[in-house]
Amino acid sequence: MRPAAVLCAILATLAALSLAWSVKPPPKGGLTVVFGDEPRTLDPALATQIGEGRILMALLEGLTVPDAATLEPRPGAAESWEVSADGRTVTFLLRDGGAWSDGRPVTAEDFRWSWLRVLRTPEAANWELLKPIRGAGDFRAKKTSEEAVGLRASGPRTLVVELERPTPWFLQLTTLMTYLPVPRPAVEAHGRLWTRPGNFAGNGPFVLSEWSPNHRLVALRNGRFRTPPAITAITFLSVPPGPAQFNLYEGGMARWVADPPPALVRDLLGRPDLHVAPRLGVSFVRMNVKRAPFDDNRVRRAFSLAIDRERIVKTNGAGQVPWAAFVPPGLAGYEGPRPALGDPTAARARLAQAGGKLPRIRFLYPASSEFSVIAQTLQATWKEALGVEIVLDRVDKKEWLRRRRELDYELCLSSWIGDYRDPNTFLEIFLSDSGNNQTGWGDAVYDALVKRASLESGAHRMATLAEAEERLLATGPAATLYVPVTIELWDPKLRGISENLMGVHPLDGVEWGR
Repeated sequence: MRPAAVLCAILATLAALSLAWSVKPPPKGGLTVVFGDEPRTLDPALATQIGEGRILMALLEGLTVPDAATLEPRPGAAESWEVSADGRTVTFLLRDGGAWSDGRPVTAEDFRWSWLRVLRTPEAANWELLKPIRGAGDFRAKKTSEEAVGLRASGPRTLVVELERPTPWFLQLTTLMTYLPVPRPAVEAHGRLWTRPGNFAGNGPFVLSEWSPNHRLVALRNGRFRTPPAITAITFLSVPPGPAQFNLYEGGMARWVADPPPALVRDLLGRPDLHVAPRLGVSFVRMNVKRAPFDDNRVRRAFSLAIDRERIVKTNGAGQVPWAAFVPPGLAGYEGPRPALGDPTAARARLAQAGGKLPRIRFLYPASSEFSVIAQTLQATWKEALGVEIVLDRVDKKEWLRRRRELDYELCLSSWIGDYRDPNTFLEIFLSDSGNNQTGWGDAVYDALVKRASLESGAHRMATLAEAEERLLATGPAATLYVPVTIELWDPKLRGISENLMGVHPLDGVEWGR
């Protein structure tokens, strides 16, 4: 091992030991987990990170919840629902006796108010997930009042949702953190501090008890939940991705680690507690079409064709799948394009058509050892195939997000994890008016195809979405690299956890086996 690598390993071990010494053992029957960095927020209107979602799903319950194995929506706060014959109205019946942890009943109005609050919140990054609701976009833009939004609490237990158009994946959306209810009295009494222990009230299987910033968050079993979970408490440790996570697990201080370093997979293959599964997502490179040379589609295609995707996956080494389409595999009923994984000869021809030699190009990516390896591999590949000099621009995550949002880059390493199991969750991000586009690209033909698909159903809809993906790959600003994987370690004694496409695990069903 190189001296620098030895030093990093020693420092990681010391950091893990320091944290371990300060970790209180969980209550009897409790569970300690490492699900990533410190959550920035526990407000569903503001949360965007996967780790935040994992915590929120323990504290709050949506109308529907994902099945642990299949991810199919099953009853949550709602005991049942009906979809109208035209697919435009969904009526939810909430459970009788559902309660917040402070004893108040959970009502349909709680959900109506919470969803409208997301639309009212300027910083709500994921508000677009509510766009299928009739009038949501206009209300967000302050063009109409809340009465014009297709949300109506027709009784304490009945929520009627009117959609802009049939949305086959709507019941999947209501499992997401953006659709979780929030306790209106706490929000109005405490403002942004409503998520703090003592102020917080939830309707989920666990209730917030302690939140020590940059250290741990503790959630205790909610005795008011309809079926109190078998786990008595969950302690979420805030540990950035890296060797320290694994050291805590190996030392017995944590019994479940989500997304440990991919480099560990090679060393842990064959262990019964290692779980690696394809993820519903793509890793890709964004190209800023507002800056030369990526305002020329021939250059964009040259850079995509020049990528050696199999080489990237080998250097990454955690079982990722090399991929050149944008919609990942695994979606029932969808047969999209399957472009070649690379063609350096065709790449050079495209570049020659665009005039040949290029200036130095900066490649923006977030700081981490995993992403550094990918960036260095792409740098070498583009140099070999196209003769272009790539300057690596490594920044912290906050700066990476800011510069991506403000189009302050030329090339940018990115990823997208699907919110629901449908091609639309990948294709809609490149619509001209999508806040997730962040490339400067807009194409009227592409927009029309995605919109047309929203009015269709069945095989016709899937064929139109495939046509839209063809258009994106031929003219768009994204070069896909691979399909990522979910990597987790959990104690073999834990029951009720299943590998799935989205790495989503309802915590109310987890229990200790014998």
